[in-house]
Amino acid sequence: MHSFLYLLAIGAITTTGVLSEARSDTEERATSCSTANPNDVAAAKAAFTSAELVPDLIPSFDPDTTVQASYNGKQIDLGNTFSVTETLLQPSISFLAEPNYDASTTNYTIFLVDPDAPGPALPVLSDFLHLIIENAQPSCITTQSPIDLAPYMSLTPLSVAPHRYTILVYRQPPNYVAPVDPQYVPGVRNNFDLNGYVAEAGLEGPIAGNFFREGLSSTDCAITPNCTQDGTGYPTS
Repeated sequence: MHSFLYLLAIGAITTTGVLSEARSDTEERATSCSTANPNDVAAAKAAFTSAELVPDLIPSFDPDTTVQASYNGKQIDLGNTFSVTETLLQPSISFLAEPNYDASTTNYTIFLVDPDAPGPALPVLSDFLHLIIENAQPSCITTQSPIDLAPYMSLTPLSVAPHRYTILVYRQPPNYVAPVDPQYVPGVRNNFDLNGYVAEAGLEGPIAGNFFREGLSSTDCAITPNCTQDGTGYPTS
């Protein structure tokens, strides 16, 4: 009888130790995932409002974290300017963990869209889709496996007036399945309904965003078919 009680006690101690280690591992993963500085989150929200991306592109923007992105090392920073030659290749995009969500089990979808295509004065081709990445996770998750659902399509502004190229991050619901959309194919990306896609997919957010500006130089515009100086994107005569 004493031996049986002794074995039960040893089993309980072992189980408690395993559970403690599991909790410790979970806590360690949680604490190793950095969250955004509230001032940076507030700055992003203010920049989106100032640039009128709310409501031109999205109806509201109340982010919980921040997204970092760059082209060949040049950081995208809430409205700074890029040239066409700087954005030929896909940007590097990452984001910090969202508070109150387990970074190791929560997936996100990232969009890069142009609300000003073909030119900001007459954006009849907006939203122009340049990239969708699904199953992304915060930068602290080194084992993540994001998927380029809509492969990167290089930026094609048709105006000297700069476009507001915008990166947005949305939280995916559990058991997420992306909607089927023919605009995943490069070359068929104009008039993408970002907000309609988000609603159909059940995505939540945006929980983070960033943007930059890009237009053609006057010299490049002069030799680019359909480019206009005034931002309409297409010649009117």
